Amino acid sequence: MRMKLIRKNENPTRNQTLTVAYTPDSDDVFNFYAWEQGILSLPGYDPVFTRNHIAQLNQDALNAVHDVVAVSSVMFPLLEKDYWILAVGSSVGRGYGPVLVSKEYPTMASLAGRRIGVAGKKTTGGMLAAMYAPPDAQLIEMPYDTIADHILSGDLDAGVMIHEELVHFPALGLNRVCDLGNAWCTDTGLPLPVGLSLVKKSLGRETAVEIARVCRDSLLWALDHTEKAMGYANGFGRGCSDTFVPMFSNTDTLKLPEDVRQGLRVLFDRLARQNLMPELEHYEIIDA
Repeated sequence: MRMKLIRKNENPTRNQTLTVAYTPDSDDVFNFYAWEQGILSLPGYDPVFTRNHIAQLNQDALNAVHDVVAVSSVMFPLLEKDYWILAVGSSVGRGYGPVLVSKEYPTMASLAGRRIGVAGKKTTGGMLAAMYAPPDAQLIEMPYDTIADHILSGDLDAGVMIHEELVHFPALGLNRVCDLGNAWCTDTGLPLPVGLSLVKKSLGRETAVEIARVCRDSLLWALDHTEKAMGYANGFGRGCSDTFVPMFSNTDTLKLPEDVRQGLRVLFDRLARQNLMPELEHYEIIDA
């Protein structure tokens, strides 16, 4: 189904600010391009777009700062009281996801007691490292785009690559120890929900559905005008958008398929069983 363009100022009597926050990474930039550039709009709302590292967005969501926000999937059990999950905008790994890399250590077993850099212990990559790395490994938090440099300098023994670092790390001379996303998919038989887009419950369900639709239409526009949207997205991250964006901006991102929803349920249940997150019995997904 193709999108319907929504023109600006169709309802000038309403004019409410809507804060939208996402990561400064090429897939998110690609997804929001049409909406942020004013090609599409949500009548009655003036969106204010901001970008920040995923660890900061997770923290912002804990404080319910933004109306629409991209977060690590593993954070949602702490956010359910304030947010619904949008069916549009998720990052999904099918056989891939965050990658644990090193310069010197070739296996997971060799990382026992070692220092592993993560973008945040409560990011999906950090939680997967806690699940699959040796239990005595030390997880050290730092900005995701500095982890590779700290491995190369010897300050870290290994690190979890996320965002465009996933496709850039071989060029730096780093080696894959374990694709944590593939480990999850092999372990569970389900795709890995890496990241989610959330909408604040206080906006109301009707507005939440409208937001889901404009997010969907923004991605559809980008997929129909790939050269323009990709050209802009390539100015972010490591400049690897041609490779990276199709991994995380695709049909999974448009509608959160049933097997991804199953993977999300399994992820929440496993986090609770391992005492990494509180138990989450019920949550709602807003479809476009």
